[in-house]
Amino acid sequence: MNAFKPHSALRAAGGAILLALGFAASAQAAGTAADQDKGRRFYEKVCARCHEAGIGPVLLGRGLPPAIFTTIARSGLNAMPAFRVTDVDDDTLQAVAEYLSKSAAKN
Repeated sequence: MNAFKPHSALRAAGGAILLALGFAASAQAAGTAADQDKGRRFYEKVCARCHEAGIGPVLLGRGLPPAIFTTIARSGLNAMPAFRVTDVDDDTLQAVAEYLSKSAAKN
């Protein structure tokens, strides 16, 4: 009769979880490139009008978390207007925030 070995069962379950996480991470990485491009395009088309012209603060290369960008964009701050969901949808705003969070400073 085979005895139940919890260490073997845990090792097998852990391996399956790691494999699933690896697939999820690679799928997310593929989506991230498209999201980064979507965020970059929106930033260049809309945000850069003020943030690259000295009206708003420099956003590129600051290394701030995405939540800072999404919160300020939705709420507004000082001269920054609040952007409604009808102005920029949540997915696009998140893509912009991710782009800005990972962006390098412009020279």
